[in-house]
Amino acid sequence: MQMSSVRHIPLFAFLLSAFLLCGAWFFQYGLGYAPCTMCYWQRHAHKVVLVVAGLAMLLTMMGQRYPRFFALLCGLALMASAAIAFWHMGVEYKWWEGPAECATVGKVVDTTGMSVDEIMAEMNAAKPPACSDSPWPNSPISMAGLNMLISLVGALICFRFAGKAVSHV
Repeated sequence: MQMSSVRHIPLFAFLLSAFLLCGAWFFQYGLGYAPCTMCYWQRHAHKVVLVVAGLAMLLTMMGQRYPRFFALLCGLALMASAAIAFWHMGVEYKWWEGPAECATVGKVVDTTGMSVDEIMAEMNAAKPPACSDSPWPNSPISMAGLNMLISLVGALICFRFAGKAVSHV
């Protein structure tokens, strides 16, 4: 698909955020990486992109077009994800402290011999991992770092096309 027009930005942003969310869910549910609080915050920004881009595509199908407006909104939501991811990356690399919600560390529970009620109680008491614990400690870039880079590039593309003159729409 050639990105020659601002009209294509909602589809681009939708696919980008869907790809990043599916990747996060793959790591969580497929590979067992438990997300921390800041991981969830990054996902919320991508959910906003999905809603904004979906609305833009729906309005376009109904004959209404606001391509620059929706390109700008998609860019802002992607920039929010990039900003949260940068903050998260700084917490992982110990550049600064994370929020208080991120200081808790989850525990591994052996459920052998436990009743269903005991397992449910343990699950309800479960805490997410600390935001400062990178799941890839030996990697030159963390998952938050990858999200930051991809979201930032996506936001810049959205802003580039939102800034195009209306006559190019």
